[in-house]
Order: sequence, then structure tokens, then C-alpha cells
Amino acid sequence: MPKGGFAGSACLTAPADARPGTAWREVELLLLAALVLGVYFTRLTDLTIRGEESRWARVAHEMIDTGDWIVPRQQGEPFPDRPPLNSWAMILASRLIGELDLAAIRLPAVTATLLITLAIYLYSRVFLSRFGALAAAAAYPTMAQVLHLGRVGESDSLLTLFLAAALFSWHHGFACRRDARLAWIAGYALAALAGLAKGPQGPIYFVAITTIYLACRREWRFLFSSAHLAGIGVFAAIIGLWQLPFYWELDATSARAVWSEGAEMGSRFDYSHPWKVLWHWVSYPLEILICMMPWSFMLSLFAARWFRARIGAARGMVGFLLTAIAVAFPTCWLPAHSRTRYFMSLYPCVAPLIGLAIERCWEAHEQGWWQRGWDRFLVAGAALIAGAGLFVGTIPIWSGLARFDAGQAVSPGFALVYVLVAVGAVAAILWSRQRREERRAQFGVLAIAGFMGLTYTGVVVSIQIRNSNDPSAAVAAIRDLIPPGERLVSLEPVHHLFAYYYDQPIELQKVGKGNAATRTAGRYFCYAIDPAFEPPKIAFEWDCVAEVSCDRTRSSHPLTKVVVGRRRTLMSEASSEIELSEESTAAIGPPDAVRAAFDSNPSAMRK
Repeated sequence: MPKGGFAGSACLTAPADARPGTAWREVELLLLAALVLGVYFTRLTDLTIRGEESRWARVAHEMIDTGDWIVPRQQGEPFPDRPPLNSWAMILASRLIGELDLAAIRLPAVTATLLITLAIYLYSRVFLSRFGALAAAAAYPTMAQVLHLGRVGESDSLLTLFLAAALFSWHHGFACRRDARLAWIAGYALAALAGLAKGPQGPIYFVAITTIYLACRREWRFLFSSAHLAGIGVFAAIIGLWQLPFYWELDATSARAVWSEGAEMGSRFDYSHPWKVLWHWVSYPLEILICMMPWSFMLSLFAARWFRARIGAARGMVGFLLTAIAVAFPTCWLPAHSRTRYFMSLYPCVAPLIGLAIERCWEAHEQGWWQRGWDRFLVAGAALIAGAGLFVGTIPIWSGLARFDAGQAVSPGFALVYVLVAVGAVAAILWSRQRREERRAQFGVLAIAGFMGLTYTGVVVSIQIRNSNDPSAAVAAIRDLIPPGERLVSLEPVHHLFAYYYDQPIELQKVGKGNAATRTAGRYFCYAIDPAFEPPKIAFEWDCVAEVSCDRTRSSHPLTKVVVGRRRTLMSEASSEIELSEESTAAIGPPDAVRAAFDSNPSAMRK
């Protein structure tokens, strides 16, 4: 066994065109960078803020206001929901851009998507040809779910980046180098960053995957080594640099809560509805395959005996990646209320397997059904691209006749460009099939990937923009309505989207027993209405100023909203609590006439 605990090197059987240390200079990296820049860095701020973006943007904003980068806060109160790396990244991006705007909020996520794509190429290049590595790397950023989540300012992309980098660097070090310390230290350092991005998922996956992989290979000397202890020490040091100051500022309960995800984690294991649980177990694998479309179709080749016999030099890579998938998948599949996004951090481990399937299929000379899988994929892709071009190209004609509302989001000018790109993509795909040349094959991959990116960025984002809820004007009007010297108070935490657009401190006030609010610290107050929580009972006379929808899409009857009210008379601080009664309690929300007016005009308010 070589020094450092390695038993054999996959690099000894690397592709013939692989030259150690030179992959980063190959032109394919530039092509991949251009693909991601074109898909993810364009129209970055066209879509309004959505989902959890506003929550972590508010954490970043309060860190800037207070100068405290240790404790995440919402409305001035500690918010031990998860570690703060995502908000730190937003702050750093704001330093580059000049302000904490929507571009700064999303820049860390799209940059992470770019780095993941490049990391997949560099890792795959150890085991695959330039064509196979390009196919693997181009597949990841053009998977359906990555196109959706890889461009929004949530923590999924950062978690995926650091977990993928941890696994890839560790396995590369295990397979190709003699210094075990570098493999363990790099892996654990990146796993620590994954933990700071989104909690325990990343570190747990890294430890479980590497341990089970080494145990299956019986690499006990590598597993139980001083190098492994050094990696653990680096992990503890990186986590401790934030966790210890966090503990000192707050307490042990908060330090534990930031890693446990609280009630949300417990709700995922609700098995009280057996039939729904069974349906989830059946449908979840199919949903994952749909989320990785169109490239997931190529994974079917692993069922073919001839393909498994041709894995060859990539067998070490396949064994490690399949171990990673097998370890992580049950943790996302078995919880009764798990979402597909929880498995997204393992998509980079699927991408090299897709690249391997495409490469081996392209290399095969036989004309059997399985061997022609890549050729069939290209033909099907060309047909679908032609169909999409015809569909989008004719939207300006038939959408008006059919009253297709989403079709109005596509302008005639873009429809023409889309048709021209579709024609070019189909031509490139058919041209790539004519000869067995690597460059031509790469054109086929990039044509499909580029068209997927254009379809999402140009069509899907346009439809989302048309249907997206934008409460910025309504919130700005509320802010201007409140007189100078007055402050807005929220009864329990207000919705983070409202707080983001309000862009001024909102004082947090807890309600009393029975969820009843008997007084407020200011004349103007607000509270959130959410289907998951009971709204507070207002035990004093008040007028509704406005209702602001916080749903992701526009709706005349939003489920999630913030009600802004104004007390009719000031309440003395020495007065006793007012008992909740039918006469003294206003209905939650405005009268029907005011509600109808506000629904038709989000900036409308009643004074």
C-alpha cells in the first residue's frame, strides 16, 4: 500500500487524453463558464424577490445595521434557525455591488452554480474524456430543478457547492494522491462550510459517505489515521470560529437550535396518514428523475449489462458516487414530508454518472438498442426543441385567440429569436450525429444545454414575472403613510417579505395569553396571517389600513398576508387590559368594500 494509506490509484487508468494538472486550461471550461453566465447571470433581478430570499436578506440587513455578524436576527431578536453563511455571502456581494439589493442577494447563488459546474468538469476529467466531462458538467446547470433553485438567493446552492467540493476533493485525494492529510483536511474544511451554509445536512453526508465507502473497501488504515483526526480538527476549528462566539452571545439552547431546524424537522416524520406516506415513497424517486430532466434519461443505461462491462477506468468514480447517492437518498426519501430540493445537494454526484453514460454510449460501435441510447437522445432532443420552437414562436398568434394569459408574457420579438435559436440548435444536434468526432459530439451536448437554459431564462422566467406578486409599492405607501415620529409595531413576527420591503425597523411585540393583543407600543401595528398559524385576536378598537399579500404569486384572495392597522384611541400605559368581547373586537382584516378595493389596487389603503 502506498504511503498515506491509499490502495491503488484510479489516476493510473485515467483517460488517454488526461494530463494531470492541465484540465483547468482546457477550452471546455470556458464553454461551460459561458453557458452558466448566459443562463444564470442574465435577467438576474427581473423576477421579484421570492421564497426564503427575503428572510436571509433581512438577516444580512440587520447584521449590517448592528455590526453583529455572529447572531442572525429578525426584527432585532435572535433568529437561531440556521447558520449565517448565506447572509454573510449576501453582505460580501453587497460590498462588491455597493448596496444590498436584489443583485447582491442572488449573486452568491448564481456564483455557486458556476463554481459547481466547473468543479464537476475538473473532477470528472480525472476519470472521463473531455467529451464525457463536458457532458457531465453541462448537465448539472441545465437540470430542471437546478434552473429553478440555482438562481435564487436561498442556501441550497451554497450547500450544494460546498458538499460537492468536499466529496470531490476528498475522493480525488483518495484516488490520485499519496498525502492522506490533504484529502481529509480539504474534505472536512469544505464540509464545515457546507454546515455553515445550511446546518447539519452537509457535514453528516460527508462523514457518512466517506466512512461507509472506506468500510466497504476495507480501507481501515485510511479511515483510522492521524490524517483523519487532522481533518476533524480543521472542521471543529472552522465551526468553532462562529459557534463559540454565538454561544457566548446567546446560550446553549440557541446554539443547539441553530443545528436542529426545530419543528420543521419533526414535521417531516409525520406518518399519521399511511396512504399519503406510501404515495410519497412511490412518487419521490420519479419526482427526482423529473427534477433532473432531460439528462436523467441517460441513467437508464446503468441497467444494461454491456454498459456496466464498459465502465472500465471510471469504476472507482462510479463506486464512490453510487455510495454517496445510496447513503443520502434514504434520508430524503423516507421522511413522509420530504421535498425534492433536499436531495439537490447530491445532483453534482449524479452529473458525472450522466457524463459517463453519454461518453460510453457515444464510444460504442455496436448498433443495438442500448448502445444507440445517446443517438436516440439527440434525435428526441431535436424533435422536442423543434416542437418548443413552434409552440413559442406561434404564441403571439394564438394566445390572444385562446386567451392564454401566460402566453402574453412572451413578446413577438423574443418569440422570433427563440425560433431562430431552436432552428440553430436542431441543426447543431443533427450535425453532431454525422461523424464520430469529439468536437461534433460536444456541439450536440452544448446545443441541448443552451436551449434548456434559454427556455427557462426566456420563457419560464417571463411567465413567472407576469404572475409574480410584487408588494413593494403597497409597502412603500404604508411606510409613507405613517407620520414622522411614529413607529410600526408587529404583533408577533411579521412576514419577512413585508419586513424586507418596509426596509425600516419594525418593533416586535409579543401577544398575551390566548393569543390576544390588548395593547400596542405604537399607534400603527401589523400582524401576519398565515394558514399554518392562528392570527392574534385584537382586543381594542382599530381601523384596518391595508392588507398586503405575501404570497409568491398574485391572487385576489391571498393565503399569506400582512394586515396593517391603526388604533382608534391611544391607550394609557397604566390602563388595565381590555377584555376581549364581541363589541370591542374588530374583525380580522378590512371590511368587504375595502378588501375589494385593495385587491384591485395593492397600493390602495383606508385611512
